[in-house]
Amino acid sequence: MIGTVTEFIAEAVFASDLQPSRPVTVAEAWAAVTAAVTRFGAQGCVDVLAREYGERPETAAPRMRFARELAATLTPATALAG
Repeated sequence: MIGTVTEFIAEAVFASDLQPSRPVTVAEAWAAVTAAVTRFGAQGCVDVLAREYGERPETAAPRMRFARELAATLTPATALAG
């Protein structure tokens, strides 16, 4: 279940191809969010997240931290500026 826009964005970032090992621009982040939602849909992003926690919790937790931190920086204003 999606609680807030920021949580929705974090779920999409988690399901995206973005890697925490390299810097991400705002434009890249929004493009990745759009691509993930287009590819998986909102519920599909949640499904990817759940599957990763079930199969690889040791890597899913750090990825979710990355996704939440990045999502917190993405606001509607950054979407329009990007």
